[in-house]
This record gives sequence, structure tokens and C-alpha cells, in this order.
Amino acid sequence: MTDAVVGVCPFCSMGCTLRILPGAGGAYVGEAGMPRLDYETAGGPNRGSLCAKGNMALELLLHPRRLDAPQVRSDGQLRPVGWDAALGGIAERLQAVVRDAGPRAVGFWLGAQLTSEEAAAAADLARALGCGNVDGGDPEDLTLRDGIQRSRAGARPVEDVAQLEAMACTLVVGDLFTLAPCLAKPVLHARYDRRQNQLATLSGVPNRTAWFGKPDLRCRPAREAAALAVLLRAWLPRCPADLPWLPAARELFAEVDADWLEQHAGLRAAQVQGFLDALAAAPQRGVLVGATFGASERGDLVGGLAALFAEASGSRFLALNQGANLRGVRQALAARGYPDPAGLTAPQMLEAAMTGGLRALVVLGCDPLAALPGSSPAKALAGLELLVVSAPMPGATGDKAHYVLPGAAFGEKTGTTTNGFGTAARLCAALPAPGAARSEGWLLEQLAARLGVRGTGAAGPRTASAAPRPDAGFFAELALFLQQERREGTAQAAGSHLLLPAASPAQAGDGSLTRWLSWPAHEAQDGCCVLSAAHAQALGVRAGDRVRLRGPAAEAVLAVRIEPRLPPGVVLAPPHDPAVRRLVRWRVDPVRRDLDLEPGRVSVEPLGAGT
Repeated sequence: MTDAVVGVCPFCSMGCTLRILPGAGGAYVGEAGMPRLDYETAGGPNRGSLCAKGNMALELLLHPRRLDAPQVRSDGQLRPVGWDAALGGIAERLQAVVRDAGPRAVGFWLGAQLTSEEAAAAADLARALGCGNVDGGDPEDLTLRDGIQRSRAGARPVEDVAQLEAMACTLVVGDLFTLAPCLAKPVLHARYDRRQNQLATLSGVPNRTAWFGKPDLRCRPAREAAALAVLLRAWLPRCPADLPWLPAARELFAEVDADWLEQHAGLRAAQVQGFLDALAAAPQRGVLVGATFGASERGDLVGGLAALFAEASGSRFLALNQGANLRGVRQALAARGYPDPAGLTAPQMLEAAMTGGLRALVVLGCDPLAALPGSSPAKALAGLELLVVSAPMPGATGDKAHYVLPGAAFGEKTGTTTNGFGTAARLCAALPAPGAARSEGWLLEQLAARLGVRGTGAAGPRTASAAPRPDAGFFAELALFLQQERREGTAQAAGSHLLLPAASPAQAGDGSLTRWLSWPAHEAQDGCCVLSAAHAQALGVRAGDRVRLRGPAAEAVLAVRIEPRLPPGVVLAPPHDPAVRRLVRWRVDPVRRDLDLEPGRVSVEPLGAGT
């Protein structure tokens, strides 16, 4: 195989295209005669460019730590076995759990690295077993999508980068240029080259996206939901009269004290009127939002309010997931009735594992223990009778598994993936998977045969039916949230600080894939936090000194960087760092059946230099 193969970068949902040259040529990675990576200029939303993560993508395929043989845990240790023994053992133990406890005791957790066909095959296998517990995705992506879906906003989607370049006014919520650096290219092309895009950024802390914002709508840290409520309230007089949710919105904002809401958000309506006027006058406009782990109170409300503001203002809307094929995976599951209303969502599977209600879990293409904070998930999975993990690299969940199966990576399998713009792309295999590694599609087909069930792997995803229009439920939930915020005020434990993420363009999501690449090892090392200059001076620490961040149930020792513009009472730390994730609070909402992620509260203790 010598011809270049066009692939799709696996590190976010931009769906950037790249070229893999299996034998020779290319601009990046590899010696003569080795596979190389090059730019694909013929198409794709990136139009030939790649970010720091994408430029290193080939390292994932060639990494010396790739899993290349099935492993089974014996006497507490993982030992290599053949596929026949691994599949036979998994099938036997799955059948035993179904026989003894019923199919509701089995769960499937799917990652956004799966192709749409693999997600469909997993859903078909679960259905054949009678299992309703099928879900997947990382917590920040699930939280964002959950809020957008509950809002039932009808904003027009951003369908390609040309629409971004044509915008005359854009609102970016969060640090989207850091999450997906290639997204900055078309937005900034309109901002600077075409001199037409007024770019407003909304965030609670300094970030790379805000470098380009004018205006920079800096709200109070972690209060993006309240700030978006201020924007939506200020826009209500301009709203089209036929919006189905308009009466509920007017009723809510009539009951909320406007002065308190603006003070709570740190964003006064009078400050944003110039931006709102520019937005109203712009012929093409957009609202863009992304999710970062533990970035704001109620990230689901941030997603829903951003979508509603986009619909109200006639803006196109883009919610960019961190999981590469989350959209395709969710579409495949929805077409097959998952998540099942009677089944368990991914967070509920963890709760059920703690209580013994879930006894077997199959994890495909993700690392839940790297994605979820705290010690509870690890304790839950440790109690399972069967934990199966398929992944290309070692990980925290695999370290607890009974069976670890070597999965093919993005350039080693075929299938369909759908990016954040809704564009489907066909994956092609440029290189063979190492050793005995196989795609999850192959694994599911073989496992179905062992279990004696049929109907997996053949059907592709179908188009899910359109969601119904909204009722007042989302605004009732927003009202409850604002009432709670006002009741609790800003009270916090003495000496505590708000822990917020300092995202890195070199890391993707929980870092379970990008931590293996060379660039993040230099650019975004673990073990570092950011303090304000005033805070560092009060603690008597300098850049490079170490501090201990202590939360209610965990602690982390990190080196210090200093950011003069950081608001007081805030600590920034990398969300891909496992020690930092353990400091973030989360719970499963019993009504929504999904995660609530909240920024952590930590105390900061100086340890001195090199401690």
C-alpha cells in the first residue's frame, strides 16, 4: 500500500481531514520508508491546516505502548491470551450474568471513538440480549448535549466553515479556540482578513479565545449560565412573536430580579447593548459553544441557553463536542431506541454498579475512569463481576478490567463518522492494526456469534425522528436554579477557592489519547496550576513552587504558574490531569438521569520549591 489515504483526525468533533502516507513522503512524523502524515487540502472543515493535536495524530498509530493482544486478569494480573480464549471467556461470563441476574444487570458504555456502524452493532447486540442499558460519551459532552436537547431550541445549525467565514457578528461561549484550534481559522478570517466579523467572547476567566474578543464579555467565574440569561432577557423585546417558548421565558424573567441577575452574572445588560445592536444588524450571525470539564455551574443550562439565544437572535448555532464521533454515535443509538427510557444512562450504570444492580459492563472505545472525577467510579467498577474494555491504548479503566481487548485506532478501520457540523465522512484504513488488535465492529460480530445472537453489524444508523417542540420545562428548571443561586449566594468555606479548567490546545478531553503524544509532554505537562499574582503573593509562592490543592474528598500537588489577569479566589488547573479531575464535584441528577458537574472548591497550601 503506497497511495495516500485520506483520514479524519480523532481528537475532537471538528472532523479535520488529513492524509496518511503508508510508505513514503509527507511533511510530519516518520523516517524514510515509514508511514507519514501530510495535509489534505481538497476538503474538510480545516482546509489543509491541523492543530497541535492533529499534527501528532500518527503517533497514536505508531506508539510503542499500543495494545496488541487480548489480556485476561488472572491472580490479579493481566496476562495475554488469544482471541479465541478471550471471546469465549467473555461470552461465557456474560451468559452467566444474564442467566443469574437478568439482562438488566448488563451495560454497554460506548465512546465517541467508535464509528457509527460500531455503535449500531453494539446497540443491536444489547437489544438481542434484552439489555436496555446502552449509553456513552464523556461527561462534559453529555452535559452539553443534554441541556441543548432539553431546551428543544430550533436554531439553524452551522453546516460548514463557509458559513462561519460569512458571519458579520459571532458570540463564542467558552474557550472554543483552545478546544478546537482549527475552528479559529474561519472565524478569525472573517474577523481580520474580511474586516466584517464583530467577535464577542463570553467567559468567566481569561483564555485564548478571549484574546480576540471585542467585546470580551467577561462574566463572573463559572457563571456563564447566568450571563446567558442576562443576554436572553435583554434580547426578549427583539424576539419573533411566534417562538413557542417565548411566554415561558417572559414569565420567568418577570419573576427574576433583573438587578440581582446582572450582579450575580457580573454582566450588566447596558454593557452588552452595543453587541446586541451589532448582532441585530448583522446579515449573517452565529453562536458557538463548547464544553470544558468543570468549567461552569450547570453546563447543561449553558448549552440550552446558548441554543435558545441563537434561535431568538436568528443566529446559526454550533455546539462542538470533544468526542470525535459523539454525534454519529448518539444518532446511531437514537435510531435504535437508546438511551432506553427504561434503561440506565451511563452515570446511572455507575450508581447501579455501586449497589450491585449492574454486574457486567462492556466499555468500547473510551476510558470512563479517566473521564469521570472522584474515587466513586473506580470503587463501582471494582465490584463488577465482569468488566470488559476495548481500547487502542492502556488506560485507567483497563487497569481495573477483567478483559482488556486491543482496539483498532482511527487510521486502521473503516466506517462512518459525523462531525460537529453534521457532515458524514467515510473512514479508510491506511495501516494495519498492530499485532492482534481489531476494530470494535469485528469484536462485536465475533462476540455475537459466540453468544448465539443475530442482527449485529449489518444495519447502519437510521435517521432519528425530530424532537418535539419545547414546553415550559426548561425555563422552570432555570428558574429553580436561579432561585437556588440567590438563596445560597456566594457563601463558601473559609479559605476555599473556585477550581476551574485551564484547557490546553495540545490535549483533547480527558487526555486518555493525547497524553501518549509527544507534543503535550512538552506543551501541557501535568502537575501545574495557575494562581493570580495577588494570590501567589499572599501565599508567599513564586512561579515553579508547589502547592497542595485540597478538596472535600481528594487532593493534588501541583507546580505554580502566575497569571496577573486571573480573578481573585480562582485557581486554574488542567482538566486532563487525573489528580485535578478528582477535585471536581459531580452527582447524578435523579430527574434528568444525567451528570451534574460543578467546579470544585479547594484550599491552597504552599509547599515551597521542589517539594
